[in-house]
Amino acid sequence: MPNPYEELFEDSDQKKPETPADPPAARPELQPPAPEDTVEPLDSILHKIEAFQSQGEQFSIFLSKTRAVDHREEANTERPLLSLFFVVNDDHDKSSLASEKAHYNLLQGKFRNIMDQMKDLALLHLDIVKRFNADISKQYYSIEKDDFQVKKEIEFAVDQIQMQRRILGEATRDLDILEDALKATERRLKKWIDAGSINNLSAAEFHLLQQNRAELTSGKIHQFDYSFFDLNALDKLALRLGIYLKETTAQYFNQLSVAMDVR
Repeated sequence: MPNPYEELFEDSDQKKPETPADPPAARPELQPPAPEDTVEPLDSILHKIEAFQSQGEQFSIFLSKTRAVDHREEANTERPLLSLFFVVNDDHDKSSLASEKAHYNLLQGKFRNIMDQMKDLALLHLDIVKRFNADISKQYYSIEKDDFQVKKEIEFAVDQIQMQRRILGEATRDLDILEDALKATERRLKKWIDAGSINNLSAAEFHLLQQNRAELTSGKIHQFDYSFFDLNALDKLALRLGIYLKETTAQYFNQLSVAMDVR
């Protein structure tokens, strides 16, 4: 029978060594914070501008290939006053209803494709203007750059904001041409209403075509008032931003936010 008191009289060196406990895990809240990569506000804006430059170049090439200007003459064929007294021939008149519809769909496709890409660029432009208005002022100070470099970079940012506006303005001009061409096509389609045979167009279908076109060209579908970028307003923008004033960029940002349906 084993002696229950044997362990009490054993020498310390004869005892079994105890397994050391694992060291307590380091508490995450006591760990030093990891260093963060800080980007100065002006540098962040310049990075956004670089992104716009890349996308804007691709968009400009796309506008060239879309060739909205090919439809400029067609868009200017509306002569309602003359048509009251004379039969005015339209050189763009198609030979059949199917041909007119195909042309109408082509114009809508061009319009929609421009709007899709233009809105993405306009949102990036909005972000740049928002950051510029919030972070940049005449008292802007940089830890890494001297005052001269900061001044030059701010001037560059202002120039690029104007260039962005010009690119978006060119797209607006193309959209205006396509909208007018669509309306001109609708005037030609109208003559096929109740024409009978294979070229028959019901009044109901015609009115639906007009309604759907109006929703597209008004910017309602894209929630985007592209008319804000009309080239006629570009000179006013240049005067506003040419000499930097906080109030004018804030006003421009507010108007741009409304155009982009961002409140």
